[in-house]
Formats: sequence, C-alpha cells, structure tokens
Amino acid sequence: MEEWYVNIFKALISGTIISFIISVFTSGATSYNSSIAGFSILILSIMMILTMIITKVLKTTSSNNGSTTQLMITILSQLGPFLLMLLIISFILYLTVTYKTPILENHISPNYHTFSNITIILILVQLSIVYTNIFTKEFISSGKLQPMTSSMLYAVGILSVASTIIIYIILKYFRTDGFQVSNL
Repeated sequence: MEEWYVNIFKALISGTIISFIISVFTSGATSYNSSIAGFSILILSIMMILTMIITKVLKTTSSNNGSTTQLMITILSQLGPFLLMLLIISFILYLTVTYKTPILENHISPNYHTFSNITIILILVQLSIVYTNIFTKEFISSGKLQPMTSSMLYAVGILSVASTIIIYIILKYFRTDGFQVSNL
C-alpha cells in the first residue's frame, strides 16, 4: 500500500469524523450540510477501501493461480461488510437529499434527529472498527479482514440497517405541518 494512498484515506476518515461531530452537535442548515458532506466523504473513503481490497485480492490470487469462481467468491466475501456500509450510507444520503425541504423546515417527527444521530454513531463505530483493522500487517499484505472483524462489521451494519429503515419510515410517513413539541 502506497504512503500517499494511506494518507489520503486517513484524511478522508478524519474529515468524515469532524463533519459528523458538527452534524450531531448543531441543528438546522449547518447540521444538514455537514451530514451531507460527511456522508459524501465517507462514500469516497469506502470506495478507496474497496479499490484497495480488490487490488490486493487480485495480486494474491493471481500469484496462486486460482480459478475465476474462487476469485469472485474471495472478492465478494471480503467486500461484503464494506458493500453493506456503502449501501447504508448511500441510502441515507438519498433520503437526506430527497427530503431536504421537510428536514430543513423541521416538518418531521422529533424522532428523526434521534435516529439520525444513532445511525451516525453506528457508522462511526463501523468506521473505527475499519480504521483499527485496516492498517494491520495481515490486511496490508493480503487485503483480507479477519473473520471476527467482518462479523463485527456485519453486526453493527445490521443495526445501522434497522436504524436507517426507521429513518425512512419517519421521513415517509410521519411528517408534520409545522407542529412542534413544546419544551415547557
């Protein structure tokens, strides 16, 4: 793995974390824009990870003279947790852009912000698992995650899917006409 590639990946991860922190602790247009930026940056970093994994797996498999089906199974098994993350983040980004007006005008259930923050925290947990395991000697040499790491990513990914589905239901069916809960 080249040094510049690693530095770009680390910078994108840092930018994502900063953007999500801003998103969680602010409200209104600032929160909205920082979450859009965080999700977009995270998609770029996951695409870099996917590229890195495919490259490493192709190098190790081509030296072993494996069959094409074995190569595809290896690639898909290693890309699975990252593809799940990518699908979740892409769907959240789609929802956020699609329902921009109700979100910015606060014509949504207060539970939206709760589950949005839960989803961001779950994504940050996945990101920390990836960040701590992607720079190990085993991953750098082979491009493969340990089975325990993949299992943890899948487990947190399933929780993220559930939270994302709840966000979808809130945005689709529980919109308001401006009524807001009083904090008296």
